[in-house]
Amino acid sequence: MKLGKKVWQSLAVVALLANLAACGGSDSSSSSDTDTSTSDSSGTDNSGTDNSGSDNSGSSSSSGSISVSDFSDISLGDCELDTSLESLVCAANALIDTLDEDELADLQLDYSDSEARTVWSNLPTGNVSRNGIELGALDDESLEAAMMVAKAALSDDGYQDFLGVIAADDYLNELGGGSAYSSGKYYLAFFGDPDVSGDWMLQLGGHHLAYNITYLNGDGYPVPNHIGTEPKVSFELDSASYAPLADEGDALVAMFDSLSESELAEAYLSGESYSDVLMGPDNGSGTLPTDYPTGDNRKGILVSSLTQDQQALVTAAIEQWINDYPEEVVENLTLSYVTSSAYADTYIAWAGTESAGVDVDVAGTYMRIDGPNLWIEVACQNGVIISDETHYHTMFRDKSWDYGNNL
Repeated sequence: MKLGKKVWQSLAVVALLANLAACGGSDSSSSSDTDTSTSDSSGTDNSGTDNSGSDNSGSSSSSGSISVSDFSDISLGDCELDTSLESLVCAANALIDTLDEDELADLQLDYSDSEARTVWSNLPTGNVSRNGIELGALDDESLEAAMMVAKAALSDDGYQDFLGVIAADDYLNELGGGSAYSSGKYYLAFFGDPDVSGDWMLQLGGHHLAYNITYLNGDGYPVPNHIGTEPKVSFELDSASYAPLADEGDALVAMFDSLSESELAEAYLSGESYSDVLMGPDNGSGTLPTDYPTGDNRKGILVSSLTQDQQALVTAAIEQWINDYPEEVVENLTLSYVTSSAYADTYIAWAGTESAGVDVDVAGTYMRIDGPNLWIEVACQNGVIISDETHYHTMFRDKSWDYGNNL
């Protein structure tokens, strides 16, 4: 273990708090049927969009980007073990061994602190501070170890999505977005001690990203999970190509494209509009959300009423989210979400400009899969830095097992 690094961290915290007070930035999730907003709103504009694209609205940290492409083929090395959880615990302990006392205090938090565990956001870190150690503030050894933790916690596809989201911030910075956008401004925290049989939680997040993965007696619960990306299409950075949510968006569009005209009309959420996702950040509530649509407010078309080919497209869309995690986690999720009994109580629905149909290039287009436990939603917002294109905000939640149902 190393000792005595980063005395400046306390100053960064003070500056961050001052920045938050100045801009009044916080994200909120409303369950209103008419409008919802967890939108990036770091400026004074209340229009439900991200106005953080300037140097003076970013995090107070001095961290820079982390050369994302250098980590695309990272190996777990000696932590390539029999199960994904064994590999993750090994990688977590390897990271711990590289950190000094101050960094460990930031990384390792109290599992019983439910309020802290429910602090995450879609907003840039200059608006909502995150738990844990900042990737861009780590030395090379610790940074590589932290990226190994991300690699071990996710599947290959999930890890590439993670890299794409953080690379997108560097891309926005290059387009003139300012210091608010940086791959270095992502944070990693452990609540409790990483263990193959104990109870603990991994939290990894920043702008457009929140992984909250709870482990209970060896079982993983990777919810709630937020991923967003601007741009939503493929982009290139440092000679590497990224498209972190392209497959997810395409799968949902294919699902809705399979519907007949009458089925698409049945799936339409008439009279409802969504500027953002409905079930967004929990804002440190310390409790599970209770405002999912219920009863007659659960709208759309039942998956069980669709043909087998159409149901296969629903399954393919769901798999785009759950397959971001290791096989042991996916198996349990599949048994909960992708069965005939689940599909008898699963609705797909959309909102937006009815005449345009399900068009992800139109702001306000919204898509949802609402099961007895599963909740997946995608909102298309106007771009912030790339103003002539829409971008995605997505949520993957479980009505019963967010945070392992263990807050």
